[in-house]
Amino acid sequence: MIIVKKDSEVMTNYVAANPVPAGESFGVFNDQSLQPAIFALSEDAILNLIVTADREPAKFDFGKLCGLFPGGVIIQAFAVLQAPDSSLDICIATKATDTTSNFYLLHHITLDEIIGTTPSAKVTRGVFPTVDHIYMRGVKGHKSSDGEQTFPLVMVAFQRSDRLTSTEDLSYVKFGKEATLVTSWSLPVNPKRIYDVTLVTCPLGDGVFVLYEGFEGRMFSVFKVLDGDDEFVVSVTCPEGATCLASFLDPATGWTVVLVGGNVITAFIYRDYSRKGSPGSTIDNLEKISDLKDIHLSQAGENLYLWYTTSEDAVYYYTTTTSSLSEGSVLPLLAKGLGGRTSSLLSSRPRDGDSDAIVSSLISVDEHGNLSLLQQDTTSLAWQQYPFWHADVENITEVKGLMVRLHTTVVNDGDGDGDAADLLPGCWLRVSSSGLVRCIINGHHTTLSPTAQWYQTDAKGVLNILLQNDDATIHQFAADAYRPAKASSTIATGERNLGDPILDPSRKLVPKIEGVQTADDVRNLKKPDGTPLFPGGISDRDAKGAAEALKQFVACAKDLQAKDTERLHKYHTAIGPRLGRAAVDEGIVAFGFWSDVEDFFEGVWNWITDVAKDAWSWVCQAVGDAWQFIVKIGEEIFEIVLTTVTSVVKGIVWVFKKIGVFIKDVIEFIGFLFEWGDILDATDSVAAGFNAALDYGEGLLNSKHIDAHQWLEGVRTSILKNLSDLQSNDYEGACTGGDTTDGDNDGNDDEVKAGVTYNWSSYYFTYGGGPTNAVLHDDSLSTNDSTDDKLVKLWDDIQEEVASITKTVANVAGDLVQFLNTSNYSVNELINKIKGDLVNGMIDSLKRLVDILFDALTAGISLVRDLANKIIDIPVITWLWKNVIAGGRSLTLLNFCALLIAIPTTVLYKARKKQAPPKLKGRLNKETFGKYVHGQGDATLAADIGRFSLAAGASVVLVWGTFKTISLLVDGSFEGSGLEAVPTGPVDETMNVLDSASLTFAGVSGFTTWPVLAVTSGVAATNIDTRAFLKYTGWALASVNLVSGAVVKIVGKKKKVERPLVKRWVATTEAIVSIPRLCVTLAGDIMDAEVGNKKTVLVVDGFLETATSFGSSWGSAVAGWNNDIENYLMYIGLAVQQSCTLLNYGLLVVDFEEELD
Repeated sequence: MIIVKKDSEVMTNYVAANPVPAGESFGVFNDQSLQPAIFALSEDAILNLIVTADREPAKFDFGKLCGLFPGGVIIQAFAVLQAPDSSLDICIATKATDTTSNFYLLHHITLDEIIGTTPSAKVTRGVFPTVDHIYMRGVKGHKSSDGEQTFPLVMVAFQRSDRLTSTEDLSYVKFGKEATLVTSWSLPVNPKRIYDVTLVTCPLGDGVFVLYEGFEGRMFSVFKVLDGDDEFVVSVTCPEGATCLASFLDPATGWTVVLVGGNVITAFIYRDYSRKGSPGSTIDNLEKISDLKDIHLSQAGENLYLWYTTSEDAVYYYTTTTSSLSEGSVLPLLAKGLGGRTSSLLSSRPRDGDSDAIVSSLISVDEHGNLSLLQQDTTSLAWQQYPFWHADVENITEVKGLMVRLHTTVVNDGDGDGDAADLLPGCWLRVSSSGLVRCIINGHHTTLSPTAQWYQTDAKGVLNILLQNDDATIHQFAADAYRPAKASSTIATGERNLGDPILDPSRKLVPKIEGVQTADDVRNLKKPDGTPLFPGGISDRDAKGAAEALKQFVACAKDLQAKDTERLHKYHTAIGPRLGRAAVDEGIVAFGFWSDVEDFFEGVWNWITDVAKDAWSWVCQAVGDAWQFIVKIGEEIFEIVLTTVTSVVKGIVWVFKKIGVFIKDVIEFIGFLFEWGDILDATDSVAAGFNAALDYGEGLLNSKHIDAHQWLEGVRTSILKNLSDLQSNDYEGACTGGDTTDGDNDGNDDEVKAGVTYNWSSYYFTYGGGPTNAVLHDDSLSTNDSTDDKLVKLWDDIQEEVASITKTVANVAGDLVQFLNTSNYSVNELINKIKGDLVNGMIDSLKRLVDILFDALTAGISLVRDLANKIIDIPVITWLWKNVIAGGRSLTLLNFCALLIAIPTTVLYKARKKQAPPKLKGRLNKETFGKYVHGQGDATLAADIGRFSLAAGASVVLVWGTFKTISLLVDGSFEGSGLEAVPTGPVDETMNVLDSASLTFAGVSGFTTWPVLAVTSGVAATNIDTRAFLKYTGWALASVNLVSGAVVKIVGKKKKVERPLVKRWVATTEAIVSIPRLCVTLAGDIMDAEVGNKKTVLVVDGFLETATSFGSSWGSAVAGWNNDIENYLMYIGLAVQQSCTLLNYGLLVVDFEEELD
């Protein structure tokens, strides 16, 4: 059965201030070297200039460069235009006051003046109402024939371009000694919404062409003269489906031609837009495009290029000439989802060489502000894409608001519905919210509303929704339907209803104020960090009024929640027995919760919150069957009917603001607060464990001589001797796939592992710019040259062996991965899949590879330690580390990995033990660790290490699993699932970060899983020796992940290793090791059970952890065999890796909780 686990938290989130937002305009021009240069307004209001310096693009703060603005100035809008003589006109609006903007035109700026102080003689200034957008178009040139200046055409908007509703929102700018506004103008029919405007120059004067919608729903296209005969206005025929405008200068006449995009592209020349009712001329029927969103236009003399962006962010281009507009052709350039925002066309020098040739060039920006350069080969006319510039990690924006996590899972509890793990990666959920909200869903900016829409989950089946409001607004959410990314391998399936769709974040808020009954209760309210909500105290009148109002708001919220329960019962009746279990051939049932819910006076909330201090009477009360919030401000009385959770929370926030609480303190009170000091301590503890384990392991290797081939024969003998006993053991009935929880009534472990905060660090690496913008600095490695040369020779010698082994192992992949895909199997069934011939085959394969693995072991420890000290830069996380957590300390690879582990570890400790994890820094080193693993030393330290290792071990599995998944997706083959379009940076740079981090995680895993073998009373010495052999053998086989990765790093230092070879090597070693590791670990688990000093739940969990760890390794291996296995099996392998990893760290969370009892 498919279920969705849901969680939400109000908290402070951190978003990289995108330097080139994909949803906003950016200006592109050619620099002095005929390379593309970019102006872009970042999300933190900085005007960035990205221009080539020393042969590489670099970013500058143009506000500082030009010398016009004081430090910290807020840039509100800009526009840039390059003339035929290459000089620039730049318009900039900066914040002056809360209601005004300073406006600047930087006129005829030469290219050598761009990166220096702007001459004051070239600056025209003005003071306007607050400017939100600037429209600018060129005329014939910067200098007219008589030598007088000819300024560009400029309009300013006093609303965002998508919120223009009247001519008062737009003004034409006239230039003289100062910039002034032409403020009075009108349209023949009052607009309801202005879709687009473009500026026009013609014999009648300068003017504007406007595309807008009237209040009756009809579309209009109108030309209006603004600088000339201000009475001249013409309505032309508005083309059907019109959505956007563009314009260019006809070189033959010097007058503007306007293009209207809609169902077709229509051109209006001067003769058309100066005559009423002219229909214009169709130049492109858009036969290949049905969802045009925008037009970009580029002109080079008579040559014209139109760039079409569709609603699905695909890009097409149309090439023609100004004299024969309809004689052109449409070609596709970027597929769906890859267009984002594109620039106008440039004629630039090639990116991939020193040629002086001039080629067509285009800049495209993705969701993370990374720029790509597309250039057209002059011979083949094919377009080639190059990374141009990657965004940095410098600027971060805090967002205080709601974060929602929806995690799709499969629960098979014996119902036989056939649902399997491969239903999850990239599946789709139909999601709606009780109100319209701007949000970021899995890194993509979008909008949620009461109208349900389909959104694709990530490889884990998760939707992460970050709301962008910062005023503590809370909405309800519903995920009411599901569909898979690909057809299941086990059953025919399609869209289906989900049985428990609702997520109500107020259920976490209400308990925080439910205990408030008196004025003293109000005064004693505290934030999560223990500080008082009212440090300065409040009056008796305010405290009593707040107590009474909060009591009533709680009662109102409970009434609304009861009504939601009734609606849910009706919904369950409507969908009948399906409840997410079976495909629904007749279609899914509409959810419809929000259709009969409306907030009266919703628009009043912002106003009465702003003037809360002026209110002198307020009350929340029941009136009949409804609740009302009544506020008296001056002589006005506002009665707001409370019909939604949103209105109740707004009322609660209003009360707090009225009695003197700042909104940021309200958010902290009702939300979750990371205590970064405790997380820093946990980070240092993880790092201490990493270093202690490496030092201790290195000492053991240096002191002992190990014959690897003899050791493997001992492993073979042990497994074959015990295999029949392993296959006959009942494993205490251990079986995966069961679930005793349902909906929001999850058990403690589900509440933690599915929570927003436990998964916070994985989210922020994945969607905070990690796969796209992470950079590991100074990747030089100080390994021994003779060892390196030896490993390179071994690597070359075994490549045929590896290919042969991969083919052998891949032959059993189909059966094993299909078995694991069911998500509902017993440990006994799994071990009975392992036959003696398979064990022998895996040991033989491992012996063929053991020389290079063993030779790399000692060097690998030094390499991992070396890598751990390299500096890493990652958007959000680096900023957070330096500015919030660690007081300016540089972020090393070890600190980065330890931090990602420390966050869920601290969350788990505080959720279950109600205290921070123990501090191990200064207590844990090589000596104390050696005593710990032998059951000696200080008992308190041993207990602290043991519990910390359990909690951190679960976190390692969680975070490392995320990195493995991203590695698989970067260059995997998952066609048709939607997962193939995962955004990443340059593959080599991205994989360097992922591979290096995985080595570090392997080192931390060695610490958290190191066997501790204290002598147990009553156990024979021979059994202790056997148990120790099994435990250490299982642990050593697991450590092959570290050694395998070290081999690739060391060999890669000496020679270029192609990614397919790397993936094959890592996947194959993981697969062949997983089978003997499964056998010896289960044998050790059985001996643990026989000792009898463990709880039954821990014994069963141990069996399941071994099985799911095997499943995760095997799934990861299968998903990594790009060219050695069918693509559908790779997809199932990815699904198995995800589901087994989830089960594995969930079991470890349970272990931690049980150890606390």
